[in-house]
Amino acid sequence: MSIINERMIPVCLLLIGALVLTPVMSSLTIAAPYSGHYQYSREGSYGTIATIQGGGDTTLPTWILSGHWATNLINKTKEDFNQTNPAKFDASFTMMLLNGSAKHSHHISNFSLTDVKNENNTMSYSGFATITLKAGPVKDVPIEIKIFNNNVISIWFDPTKVNTHFGQSPIYGTVLNKKEMEGKGSMSSHRENMTMMV
Repeated sequence: MSIINERMIPVCLLLIGALVLTPVMSSLTIAAPYSGHYQYSREGSYGTIATIQGGGDTTLPTWILSGHWATNLINKTKEDFNQTNPAKFDASFTMMLLNGSAKHSHHISNFSLTDVKNENNTMSYSGFATITLKAGPVKDVPIEIKIFNNNVISIWFDPTKVNTHFGQSPIYGTVLNKKEMEGKGSMSSHRENMTMMV
């Protein structure tokens, strides 16, 4: 008597397919934020979003945010950008309540730079961006991106423009250096492949 009967074959194939595709899809998910709006460049900067936010007017921990971002802003001045070489900042992140419910995604795109400041090892990039919310994309949201000592990033939106969806405090994350990127297991090649596919 066979261990696997004919009715179990489709189920087994689905399980095998899931096991094979899961690592591939994970690598594509890591690369996805860098592909669509922002094309991969070896001179770009990348990092993670990893923070806990309050919701609405509360500062109490309410939401977990995790994801990735990409930019060509770091260590640049406003004069480094023009129409043929515009400033770029894109991000994709997941947001969920601390109990694991209400999981959803947000994207930041269409960044336009208005000002750059450098104070005490902190670079600040101000501008406007499009942010996706449940009701749809919200355009021209004032945004400030700060880079602290080339290691930490904060992303702040005008709370009134996004219905205080991200609370009152900035979203935080990390800036990955080249050595850290190399240690992420060929993330660079995944990004290049995604760019070619897009």
